[in-house]
Amino acid sequence: MRQTILRWVWGVLKPTLRQWLSERALRLPAHQRDALAQRLRVPVQTVEQVETTMRQVVLYHLERWNP
Repeated sequence: MRQTILRWVWGVLKPTLRQWLSERALRLPAHQRDALAQRLRVPVQTVEQVETTMRQVVLYHLERWNP
């Protein structure tokens, strides 16, 4: 019974969580991205690529996780 409720709740929350993670939570503001690139002495594109890769990994695991 508990497992059924958990799966139902997860099915309801998952689309909202996926959207929030991909659109807001896993994105750096431009000024922070620029500051990070400058501090690490790498091109801004490198920071963007790392950010994109991290977002893809998190979303992949989110899709694969089942309660």
